[in-house]
Amino acid sequence: MKTLAPNLLIQRISEPDDIARMVCASLEQEAMTGQAITVDSGQTL
Repeated sequence: MKTLAPNLLIQRISEPDDIARMVCASLEQEAMTGQAITVDSGQTL
């Protein structure tokens, strides 16, 4: 994974805390419905 990081858009691997923050942020949104959110450090851009 560390060898992949320099090739990613933000040059680091997503960590569990990144995913937890995204879950918390999406739960706070009252108008968001049916979204697929990818947390992958820009790997799929």
